[in-house]
Amino acid sequence: MTLTELTTISNPEYLFEFTEEQSSESVYAILTNESLSTTRYDEFTVIDGTDLDFPIDGFYTYNVYEQANGSGNLDPTGLNRVETGRSHVYVIDTAPNEYTDSTETENVYE
Repeated sequence: MTLTELTTISNPEYLFEFTEEQSSESVYAILTNESLSTTRYDEFTVIDGTDLDFPIDGFYTYNVYEQANGSGNLDPTGLNRVETGRSHVYVIDTAPNEYTDSTETENVYE
């Protein structure tokens, strides 16, 4: 992302809007820029269930808006959009747990 070069206010916070492409459902989050070199790129981490809750897996269009730092506003109305893009949200598959619902019994027949 290259938000810094398109930002028009000093020391902004960024409001992210993610809109699911099939349902048009939107979720919002204010994220912190983690980049060590904002002259080259901007970096953000999104954690589902912590920063926001994605309603379903799938493709999302995202919009990023600049706003005064500390405003905490989650409504993009009237804000300046600094970037638009597309993201893919998916669950990382993990191995299933093995479960046995009965006690194992050994029988010896002679």
